[in-house]
Amino acid sequence: MSGKEKENEKPGKPKRRRRIIFAVCVVVLAAAAGMGGFVWYQSVRMEGQRQEGAPEMALDFGTDVVTAGGSTSVGMQEESFDLDYLDTELVIEEVYLSSQDEVEAGTAILKLTDDSVESARRELEEKATQAGLDYRQALLDGEEERITAQQTLDTSLLNGTYASYTYEESLKEYEETIESLQEQIGEAQELVDEYTASIESDYYYTYYEVAEKQEELNTTFAALMQLYEEWDVDWLEDQYPSNASGSSQTGGSQTGGSQTGGEMQSGGAAPEASGGGMSAGSRVSNDSTKLTVYDMLDQEVQENEAAYEEAVENYETAKAKAQTSLAQAQTNLELLKIQLEEAQIEYEKQQVSSQSDYDAAVSQSGLAQETYQTEINRIDDEISVALNAKEEADENLLEFEQVIGDGYLYTTSAGTVMMVSVREEGQLTGGSMVLAYSNPDTVTVTASVDQEDIASIEIGEKAVVVVSDYGNYDGVVSSVNPVSASSSRSSVTYSVVVELTGDVSALSQNLSATVYFGVSTADLQTTGAQRGEAVASETGTEGE
Repeated sequence: MSGKEKENEKPGKPKRRRRIIFAVCVVVLAAAAGMGGFVWYQSVRMEGQRQEGAPEMALDFGTDVVTAGGSTSVGMQEESFDLDYLDTELVIEEVYLSSQDEVEAGTAILKLTDDSVESARRELEEKATQAGLDYRQALLDGEEERITAQQTLDTSLLNGTYASYTYEESLKEYEETIESLQEQIGEAQELVDEYTASIESDYYYTYYEVAEKQEELNTTFAALMQLYEEWDVDWLEDQYPSNASGSSQTGGSQTGGSQTGGEMQSGGAAPEASGGGMSAGSRVSNDSTKLTVYDMLDQEVQENEAAYEEAVENYETAKAKAQTSLAQAQTNLELLKIQLEEAQIEYEKQQVSSQSDYDAAVSQSGLAQETYQTEINRIDDEISVALNAKEEADENLLEFEQVIGDGYLYTTSAGTVMMVSVREEGQLTGGSMVLAYSNPDTVTVTASVDQEDIASIEIGEKAVVVVSDYGNYDGVVSSVNPVSASSSRSSVTYSVVVELTGDVSALSQNLSATVYFGVSTADLQTTGAQRGEAVASETGTEGE
């Protein structure tokens, strides 16, 4: 009879309730008698198996295999439900099963009040809705924070690039200054070399043709002096004292020919003596011609003298100017060299300063990249947490609907109810046992695992269970009790339930067992074969 059918029959039938109580008592007495016979049968059977001498094996799978001791439980299965995700209290309206009831898988155990179920559903729906909203908000916030982080990164990178540009431009300015000074120094050095060469080679003496003009003056003056000597015109000095005197003085101031001319003039009586026989008319005509020639030659002497004096003056002026310009050029050259040295020092200072600024900008840019990545990782983590919370809320709601969505709890397998731990008007507590029923085909071992080993054991993990005097059995971890048991501060253990597989009909309640986690009997056989080969090898060696 299903739970819902029981619910329909429950109201207003006290006689039926008395009959049910009487029937339950009869069933309990019959069950007790049957259990006594069963226990006697099992005792005889176990004794026979013990007499057959099933070997007790001490196994060694190595140090990596967790080993724990425990005891067997035959035909006992607990029903419990994980409701830790609920804050709403689930109130039990009616309990349908009692001890010794025979049940099938899917039989209703109890019914919860509609109000508590609806409140729990509303709580989980609100949690799922809020988790979904939180997840969408996390996506929106994450996208906004990503944009902000990207902008911050771009700004930092731009600052790094600008710092590099500033570094290059600041050095470029000093480099241009140094290059300009080097060009000026080259030009100043060329000017110094030019002035030095002109002075050392007496360039202006040649440029103004001082020697050529002196030669022309000497030549014309010598010709003029020769007239005095050849023509013997003594009266010329009296007639043109300024010319004769000027010519002789001019020539005397520049060349040694003036002394000859003076001697010629001082000896002027010779022409008069030699010409004493000429007539007066002839002498006058002849003297007039000589005078004209003399005037022309004397004029040429004066012009050459003026040209020579001008050349000497220009030469001396140019030479003095060249010496002055050389001194100025040398001073300017030294000044430019000092400026170049100062510019190079300033360049080196600026290079150190700019390099420091550049390194700082690059460091900040690299730090910005790391900061950006850290920010992105944080955003991703927050979104992941929100997504996990959403998925967990959805899973909780789905599990609630699957387990107690209709307000009823059902058995998961068939058997005889041994104990019911819930009552009407009580509260359903998550994780606690609702009921326990026997299952002859199921044998479990509850082992006590040390605290340092519990982390390596997972539900569904394979195990080998060695039951004293009965042999070895494969098993699977079905549950791990999260509540620890402690006998002292240094000894903490956890209860791990292992469900045995295969033929377990020979086993009974409360047999001592040893559990090896993470291995199977196939591993045991392999290990035994390897040991047999090793023993055979050793025996063969001894026989030889």
